[in-house]
Amino acid sequence: MVEAAGVVFNGRGFSARLLVGGRDDSAFFISMILAAVFVSTVPAAACGERVEVRFFESDGDIFEITNKSRGPMKLASLTIRLAGSRGRLIFDTEFGGPGASMAQPFEPFAGEVGLEAATPVGDGGEVMRLKFSGFEPGRRFEFMIDVDDRVESAEFGRAVVSGDEIEGAGAEAVLMRADGGTSRIRGRFGSDGRALLRGGVCA
Repeated sequence: MVEAAGVVFNGRGFSARLLVGGRDDSAFFISMILAAVFVSTVPAAACGERVEVRFFESDGDIFEITNKSRGPMKLASLTIRLAGSRGRLIFDTEFGGPGASMAQPFEPFAGEVGLEAATPVGDGGEVMRLKFSGFEPGRRFEFMIDVDDRVESAEFGRAVVSGDEIEGAGAEAVLMRADGGTSRIRGRFGSDGRALLRGGVCA
């Protein structure tokens, strides 16, 4: 039974005091307050919608898309925009165009999902959109398409795109929830060639 509780001035400062059954449980009371403060300041864990897009430079440049969402959220579509990238990147889909060399049009490479549609990517274009079916959490999709930069002083030449040259390019995904609703998430590529698209946080 709690007999008294309060804050007492002891000449040096204030202290919390709690009497339970005639016993001074001030230390226990203070520890409970500190624990509550600690819990309230722990950062919330990311959860919900999450899609990762990775770029790999190769003879035919590769993009890998992975649905890393927590929960029954299907990836319905993905848009990649090269505008804003440090290397002023473009898609090189035809020989003889604005690209440097080794043109490669869009070509599905590997995956465990259905590709419903892919908007045509013009030679020298900066945007591509893909529409999927069955893109459950944990599944991935890869495709090939040549990407070139437009920086004359590029270290490895215009035909070779390094991770930091794609930095700043953006991606946007639409996910469908189990209730039929949709969520839109965005992200930008970093210098490691990876873009992490995510939604809110868990409380």
